[in-house]
Amino acid sequence: MPSQRSVEKSDSLIVVERQQRERDAQRAIINAGLDMSTVSAMIDATTHLLDGGKLHHRTIETRLSSPQRSVTLVRLALKFAWERGILTYVNDTACWNKEHRTFAVTAHHYPELDTTVDRHIAISELIATYFDRYGPATIKDAMWWSGLSRTAVLTAMHESPGHWVRLHTPWSPSPAYMSQSRWEEFAESAPQTTGLNFLAHEDVALKAYYESRSRYLGSLPSNQAFNQIGEVLPTIVWDGHVVGTWSWQPDKTVTYSLARGRTTPQQRKTIADRATTTAEALRLGWSNTSHRLTEAQLTLL
Repeated sequence: MPSQRSVEKSDSLIVVERQQRERDAQRAIINAGLDMSTVSAMIDATTHLLDGGKLHHRTIETRLSSPQRSVTLVRLALKFAWERGILTYVNDTACWNKEHRTFAVTAHHYPELDTTVDRHIAISELIATYFDRYGPATIKDAMWWSGLSRTAVLTAMHESPGHWVRLHTPWSPSPAYMSQSRWEEFAESAPQTTGLNFLAHEDVALKAYYESRSRYLGSLPSNQAFNQIGEVLPTIVWDGHVVGTWSWQPDKTVTYSLARGRTTPQQRKTIADRATTTAEALRLGWSNTSHRLTEAQLTLL
């Protein structure tokens, strides 16, 4: 089971997601009137090109397209190879407001990554890792986060070598689960507070829950922290509870909106000061060009 790396980058998660993502990529290939043998040949050409190192996607298109090989073919082959894990996307930029989309051969760039894990084993490891990172959580929380069925989640939990603790929490009418080891760790630890945090768009901790979102929303409606398509907004969180949202403005300032009745005057002053500090830090990483930041600037981000 992965323990040192972020679960969002685990081998298991890649294996579980790959089948769904490959299916969508194949559908695009069929809709374009291409056959898989042609796409496979283009993937071979792409990996051969990238043996020398990562390249910008436009460079790949320019070098591989020809009157006989359309740009559409190159792009669809690139996407399919990415979804399958043959290639990896590398955002080779030093500025948070710009993307430099390059691709590399996964086996070269991440030699320790194993994308051949058996799917059944991958699901078991993924669910165990989810509850290890985010428990206590409900079955529906795990389904939301993983995209797996209830049966798949329950099967993985049943096959886990560890012991489960079942809890009843105020966050959901459904029972929540966490591993026995994590429960013991929690029971032996002193109460802690996390203070003020400005969380980024699609924060992984808030995204980890669905049924039990009231753990951080309280009585706030979901649209106070999520947009219409389920993405997490940039939020302001105090001791684990959402108290507002914030945003980056074109004039390179941070503005925010607080939920009514959720903060004290002293907290609001602290939030205002943090908004100013956050804006100063973000301006250091903002660029209108592709120049690289200095080491001192990166340290401050």
